[in-house]
Formats: sequence, C-alpha cells, structure tokens
Amino acid sequence: MSFLYPLGLLGLIGVPLLILIYILRSKYNEQTVPSTYLWILSEKFFKRRNPLSGLTGIISLILQILTVIFASLAIARPMFTVPNSASEYCFILDGSGSMNTLSGGKTCFDKGKDYIEDTIESARLGSTYTLISVGGDTDVVYERLSDKDVAIDLLSDIQCSDGSCEYGDALDAAQKYFDENTSTLVYFVTDKDYESSENVEIVNISSQNTVNYGISDVWGNLTDGTLYAGGTVTSYTSDATLTVELYVNGSDRAAKKTTVTLAAGESAPVELTCKVNSYDSFRLLITDKDDLAADNEAISYNTSSEESYSILIVSETPFFLEAVFDALTDSVVDTVTPEEYQGQGGYGLYIFHSFTPDELPDAAVWLINSSESVDNSGFGVRGINELEEPGELVKSTSTATQARKLLAGVEGRDIYISEYVKYSGMYTQFTTLFSYDSNPMLLAGVNALGNREVVFAFDFHKSDITLSTDFTPLISNLLEYSCPALVDRSDYLCGEEVNINITANIDSVKVTSPNGVESYIDTSTDLGVLSLDKVGTYTLVFTVSGDQKTYQIYSAAPTSESDPAQVGIDFSLVGEQTYEKTDGQYDPLMLLFIMLAVVFTADWMVYCYEKYQLR
Repeated sequence: MSFLYPLGLLGLIGVPLLILIYILRSKYNEQTVPSTYLWILSEKFFKRRNPLSGLTGIISLILQILTVIFASLAIARPMFTVPNSASEYCFILDGSGSMNTLSGGKTCFDKGKDYIEDTIESARLGSTYTLISVGGDTDVVYERLSDKDVAIDLLSDIQCSDGSCEYGDALDAAQKYFDENTSTLVYFVTDKDYESSENVEIVNISSQNTVNYGISDVWGNLTDGTLYAGGTVTSYTSDATLTVELYVNGSDRAAKKTTVTLAAGESAPVELTCKVNSYDSFRLLITDKDDLAADNEAISYNTSSEESYSILIVSETPFFLEAVFDALTDSVVDTVTPEEYQGQGGYGLYIFHSFTPDELPDAAVWLINSSESVDNSGFGVRGINELEEPGELVKSTSTATQARKLLAGVEGRDIYISEYVKYSGMYTQFTTLFSYDSNPMLLAGVNALGNREVVFAFDFHKSDITLSTDFTPLISNLLEYSCPALVDRSDYLCGEEVNINITANIDSVKVTSPNGVESYIDTSTDLGVLSLDKVGTYTLVFTVSGDQKTYQIYSAAPTSESDPAQVGIDFSLVGEQTYEKTDGQYDPLMLLFIMLAVVFTADWMVYCYEKYQLR
C-alpha cells in the first residue's frame, strides 16, 4: 500500500488529543429537577432498565477516534497494488464528416467520445491511455497518460471535422505503440464496419436505420437572362421522393422547386431555371429531413465581378496589345503616350512599350523593349543588338512549375526577331521563357518592389511574335501571372486547400469560417493557403491598397462521407497480440468516505443520546 498524499496522516495526531480531552473533561452535568423524589426514582429506573448507560462516553470516544482515522486516511489517499490488472489503451477516434450523422439523438462523434470516456472510467487505476484523433489531420492528442480526469478533459475538447479522412497516419502511430507493447488494447471508434481487422477492435457506434440524402456536383450558368442551376441528388439508404428548391442571391424565398423520385442508392440529375439579369449566388436545398444535414445543400458564388482589374498601356503604338486585351479580358484598358504618362496611379497592371519610366509603379509591370536601366527593376541594360538576319527564339525546356504554367499552350516555334536589348542581372530573380543565343528574351519574375514583372527584350514591331498562333495564349498566361485571380474558384470540397494569390498591393486577408472563427492568411509570400475543414461558406476579405474586396467560397460535404452503408476494407496492425497486464491500483477513497459518513452519523446520534437524555 502507498499514499498519494502522505502528509494527510498527520491528522492521526488528533487521536491522542481526543483521548486526552476525554480524560480531562468533567464527568458531571448540572441538571434541574422538580423534586429529589423524582430524581431518586429516575435513577433507580435507569439503573434497572439501562445497564449500558455507563458506556455511552466510551462509545462516543471510539466513534470520534474512528472519524479522525478515516478522515486522515481519506486525505492521505491510500493506494493498494492489484497485480496483473491494468492495461495500456490506444483509442483511434474517427473525426470524418460522416461522424456528424445523428444516431439516437446524438452525433456519432459524441457517442464515440462517450464510449471512450466510459472505457477510461471503468479501467483499472494504473492503466495508460493514448488518444489519436483523425479529422482533417491525424493528431496524437495524448500518449500513455495515466490520469483519468486529464484524459477525459482532453477528450471533451476534440472537435469533429466535416471532410474525409486518411487513416494511414493513424495506423502508423498505433502500430508504433503496438510494436512497443503488443499487449496494447487498440480501439478504432468509427461509424463504419470493416471487412477485416487484426489486433484492432472496431467499435461501430452508428445506428442501423440511418437515413441520408445528398446533393453534389452543383453547377450553374447565366444565359440570356436565365439562370440554369443543377446538381446530382442521391438517396443513400431508402426509397424517397425528394423536393429540391432553388434560392437566388441570398433570398429566403425559393425561386423554383422540383421533385425527384429515387430508389435506395440511386442518383439522378436535377435542373432548375430562374429568370434573373445577374446573380451573386444561388443555393440548392433538399428540404426533406435526414440524419446528416451537411450534404443537404450546396451554394455557388459568382466571383467574376471581383476579378476585374485595370490596365494602363504606355506606348506610341499600342495596337497589338489593345487588340489582344480586347479579346482576352473585360478589364478596363487605358492607353497614353509616353509624353502623357505622369506617374498615374490606381492601375493593377502597367505596360511600358519602348519606354522606360523614371521609377517603377507599385503594381504589376510589363517592360517591353526597355532600353534604359531603372531602379528596382532587377536588371541592367547593356546595349541594343541589331541582327544581320532574323534570329529564331528558343523556347525554354525548364520543367519548373512556373515555366510550364507560363508556357502552357505555347508551341514556341518559328518566332523571329531582328533586334533585341541585352540585359544583365536577371538570371536568379526571373524565369526565362524564351532566349536567343543564350540571352534572355522573355522573362517573368518579381522585382525589388515585390511586384510581378514581365520583361520583353525586343520590340513587337521588330518581331513576328504578334503574327504567331502562340501570341494569344502567351499573353493570356502572362496576364494571369501578372494579375492573378485572388481565388481560383468559389466551389470546393471540405478537406481541400484553397490557393490564394498574394499580389504586392494586398495588405491583409481575413478569413471567417462557417462557424464564425476569424483568422488571417500569411501575406509575406506569393501564395497563401487556406485549409477547409468545415462545410459551409468561408468569407475572405482582401484589403488591397486600402480598399476591400470580399470573396465568398463554399466548402461542400464530400460525397465519400455521405453513404452510411459503406464498409471499409481493412484496418489492421501487424504483429501478434499478447494479453499481459501490468500491476494496477485500487483506490479505496469512496469506501473511506462511506465509512467516515457512517461513524460521523453514529457519533452524532450518540451525542444526541447524551445531550437530550434519550435513554
């Protein structure tokens, strides 16, 4: 036996103190009686009827001593070793989106946590507990923790994700604990059955009569004042006739509705139309109730209005650029001559054709046939080279992601130049797309101001590039690079990552998740990443040069989490299970409190017996 708090035994000092008080206390009580005759008569009666009346004092002393002993032992917390009674537990808790399915009034995830809590509470003291949570990521919440209360508190803080999960990392982590102790009891708490499992107990806490419907693959387009919206509706578990409603621009009144009849496990497309001149968003909703609400609706946001940007062309001969921009973009394109350029601001892209400004603007910039050096451009001018006969440009063969993206759809053959500007100092900061005689002719990179920059080392009018079939796709790629869409699209699946293009004029990006949690994207790099772990609308507020742009993207429930009838293939650990246990502990604290309450009550009754002469 051992004690958790040995200093509690100091309370036993009260035992001799009680005995001393008992010895020194007065044995006489002063009482008033109406007559001596009644007093003498009562003494004769009590002596005859209560032979144990003289023991009441010693009984009270014994009860008080026992009270002090039990109180001291309870404070000291004695622990008794129980051989071969404790185990090591490893719990793997499924936190995928399907665990949000209601089962018996609770979500499967909450039922899973209840199961783990009950197992911990019923385990022998001295056991250890490891908890691995599998949500958006695999997280070892704690390992080989022996404190039950702490283990249960940490368990209660875990949240379920809405996306799909990969269990490989969780299996690897559990395998490590199993390899170290093959007597580890591994439990996988989930809502699915598995065809096979070795050395793992699959705990399926789902209900057998789960009902679920879902909508997926939502699409929409606006044509001639009519919004066409649709998707795929599935009834996963039962025959059903489902109602699908269309809501436009955040309205709480359905614009259209339709019904679809499905057999169990069947999917069918639906399409609804609505007359509108424009739309910011639309929502498709299955109105029939089921056990998993996350996949009953989907929202599509129209972000095209937020993607517009303005372009300033500074050129004496802007014809080729104006023509290609007119075909490629709806953005505002202004044109000025070099004499008219006075450092105008507010544009997203500046194109300087055969002209070099005194200083670069704080925005994306194209320098075409720039014959003078300019601060912060990242290069220096070494001179102009005229060719005796046209020279063919050589397309880069780089496999780097940036080069492949900028040259997508560009064949790069039969493009000739008759003159070029030789630049220096651009090899580390820029990606070369075309070259001539080992000299860079077309480059893309980031200048010293942190802005995206494209450099043409030749004049369009002294090249046949504008007549090439490569001109349009090349300019399109360069436009997308220089003024990228801040967000690639508005529709995602929960669990995916959103790539956010961070341009130089972005001051901050604030993200509000569907549950109202606010966070900020790191804007120190060219590409920010947002991980989607909830189903619903994420709101992104970009602060761009003091102004704000708001984007909304919808994170939809993955269809892999919608079917409650799916069965996993295998969830196993390698090795041979043993069942050796370690020494556990027995904590008699509750028993001590019960005994303390009993003797205290008995002492109180004896006290009343003496005090009020109940004898």
